[in-house]
Amino acid sequence: MKKLLFVLFVLGISTQIFAKITAKQVTGNWKYTIETDQGPMTGLIKLIEKEGNLAGTVVTGEGSTMPISKIEIKEEDILYFEVVVDYEVFKVTLKIEGKKFAGTVTNYDVKVPITGEKQE
Repeated sequence: MKKLLFVLFVLGISTQIFAKITAKQVTGNWKYTIETDQGPMTGLIKLIEKEGNLAGTVVTGEGSTMPISKIEIKEEDILYFEVVVDYEVFKVTLKIEGKKFAGTVTNYDVKVPITGEKQE
C-alpha cells in the first residue's frame, strides 16, 4: 500500500513538472504593462489559433496595431514571439502562469520587463 501511495504521489508531481501550456490556453486577449524609462506602457496582446497555428496582434494603449510574428510555445510554459515596430524587431518572452504572465521585451539595446493577465 505504501508503494502505491508513493507511486501516485510521484505521478502527481510529475504531471505538474511536465505540464505544458497549449495554444488553446494562450488564445484570447492579454492586457500587458511594459515598464519603460518614460513610465508604464499598456495595451493588449490578442492571440488566436488559425489553421492550427498561433497568430496575433499587439494593440498599444494609443490604438496602434502591430502584427505578431514567429510565435512559439517553448519548454517551461514560455511563450515567445516577435513584433516589428518601425523596422526594429522586439523579442518578447513570457512565462505563463495560469492567467498571468511575466517576462521581458528586448531588442538590440533595450531589455524591459513586461507583466500582464488574461482578460475574460
